[in-house]
Amino acid sequence: MKLFSITLILIALLGLLAYANPKLDNYDEFVGQRITEETRKVKDPMAGALGSLLGGFAANLMTKQTVRKDYVFFSTYDTAFGNEHIRAIGVLNNFYITESPESERGE
Repeated sequence: MKLFSITLILIALLGLLAYANPKLDNYDEFVGQRITEETRKVKDPMAGALGSLLGGFAANLMTKQTVRKDYVFFSTYDTAFGNEHIRAIGVLNNFYITESPESERGE
């Protein structure tokens, strides 16, 4: 009976991971939010306003440069734009950046 319960819990957990594996559209929203957050940190109000207005457009352009690899339970996202590169992992409808331009520069 204990083995059956553990198996059932494991199947439910794997089903949840597969169901909550984020899609490329979710990544687009995530990138747009990150761009908006980063531009709000800038001291220049003009740059902040432009970032807020163009954040969605920039996120859409970045998403078009993104390669998504779907591993059923999670996905990886590799975005290259110019000399910059961002790598993220998507799991349970969340994104975790594993490599960003700032981390490469040691900032």
